Amino acid sequence: MTLSTPMWGLSVPVPEAGACSPSCRDAPRCIHLPSVWAPLLSLGERNFSQKEQEHRLRRGRPGGQRSPSEEGSSRCAHPPGAPACTRMCSLPVPREPLRRVAVTGGTHGNEMSGVYLARHWLQAPGDLQRPSFSATPVLANPAAAAACRRYMDRDLNRTFTSTFLTTRATPDDPYEVTRARELNQLLGPKASGQAFDFILDLHNTTANMGTCLIADNAHNVFAMHLCHHLQLQNPELSCRVFLYQQAGEESYAVHSVAKNGIGLELGPQPQGVLRADIFSRMRTLVAVALDFIELFNQGMAFPAFEVEAYRIAGTVDFPRTKDGDLAGTVHPQLQDRDFEPLQPGAPIFQMFSGEDVLYEGESTMSPVFINEAAYYEKGIAFIQAEKLTFSVPALPSLTPTPTPVP
Repeated sequence: MTLSTPMWGLSVPVPEAGACSPSCRDAPRCIHLPSVWAPLLSLGERNFSQKEQEHRLRRGRPGGQRSPSEEGSSRCAHPPGAPACTRMCSLPVPREPLRRVAVTGGTHGNEMSGVYLARHWLQAPGDLQRPSFSATPVLANPAAAAACRRYMDRDLNRTFTSTFLTTRATPDDPYEVTRARELNQLLGPKASGQAFDFILDLHNTTANMGTCLIADNAHNVFAMHLCHHLQLQNPELSCRVFLYQQAGEESYAVHSVAKNGIGLELGPQPQGVLRADIFSRMRTLVAVALDFIELFNQGMAFPAFEVEAYRIAGTVDFPRTKDGDLAGTVHPQLQDRDFEPLQPGAPIFQMFSGEDVLYEGESTMSPVFINEAAYYEKGIAFIQAEKLTFSVPALPSLTPTPTPVP
């Protein structure tokens, strides 16, 4: 018996009918593994049965109908031959200088580059000062940082949703829920006019992700321009853009408390270890990001461009026994090959009994966060991503505020 489990979530936007070639249209894709292994479910679908998921997959929007979040999207800018596409939706960009900027480190207490940069800047904030603003350093999870643990009770970077932020506080609340509310008061409130203008959140990964720029989605024009600026200023780093938010999903990361923000994800670096090269790289990237905000504040305009990014499509768990224990590990031919194309038929796992498990998807995908240590508890061996290319509109210069006439 084999299980066929969806690898692509319903939340991936479907191009408008006639906007792109048929090859651009998203479709369910499956992996087949023996039933004694854990199902490979798309992110956010792990609590649904296979029958329920198949029903959800059949509920596609008729006739290419667009969801409310896609209204106002520009035409599809899919270049011929590109692996996938999305249309850009020009969400409102800042029309005033960004004055309230925060740099958060230690959201996960054992990701040491951000922990020690935040601690350093709390004592000596000179690196964070620019002519038009001074960024505020924040040690996001001080208790976890003191204990050198990812978190105390629950993942802080999954806790900035309205459910946690607005529920009445109780003495029994997990530490990270209480801390999320404190950060929401300090840097937010989320989705309010009083929120910080921008948050730059600092992370490390044990996976071979290199320099990864994490944004919520492709519609965020300002964030895409910042990522592009980081790429242009650091061509030797091969900075890749990863879009983590699925359509219709509330953003849950710490930078979502602000009006805008991105995350920096640097690796590989073991948990609880501080590497000088990655520490220095992160410090440089923060400086370049703040320089970009300063250029924007000073009235610089930024031209339109095309960008490649990787959008989350699902997650793959390890092969497991009937009791839920690991039955194998990431295959040597897949290990450390984050962002590289994975072709159908390529090995993805090596069973403890010696057999190889092959990728049986219908098309090429790009695995990321391969064998990430923090994701073992989440039942994730790697995240599936689709590579896409899209156009980002120009970021206009700020309109000077007229001087009042006496």
